[in-house]
Amino acid sequence: MAPGQELAPIPQAASKQKSLELLFDYTKFHIGVYLTLTGSYLTAATAKFAGARILNVKPWLAWPAIFAFMIAGLAGGIIASSITQTTAGDSREFLDEAIGPWNWKRLRLRARAWTYLEHTAFWVGLLCAVISFSGGESGV
Repeated sequence: MAPGQELAPIPQAASKQKSLELLFDYTKFHIGVYLTLTGSYLTAATAKFAGARILNVKPWLAWPAIFAFMIAGLAGGIIASSITQTTAGDSREFLDEAIGPWNWKRLRLRARAWTYLEHTAFWVGLLCAVISFSGGESGV
């Protein structure tokens, strides 16, 4: 920005709406990471050279990693799809809403709880995936 120029003030309503758009974009990015990471992990875990696996992967950690990535993607999908249908004015309001798949009453949690589930599942999956490459029996 050139000296002497000032940023035009953003109306508060537009600013609040922008926070929802940013949350939506952030969640879409995460879903893409989960898909890419899961595909890459499966490829690396099952890669063979001359008929033998390149990496020894512990299957008892590989399957939980894949399952955790799936849960992270599911939670991210619930968040992203719910943002498109919310009447909340901003992300703070949205994160306090009860959301869930197919309006199932038993699976309706606050959106913030879905973000906790999404992030926790991702980190558990990543930890399992990394540790699964530490050798041992192969067989994914």
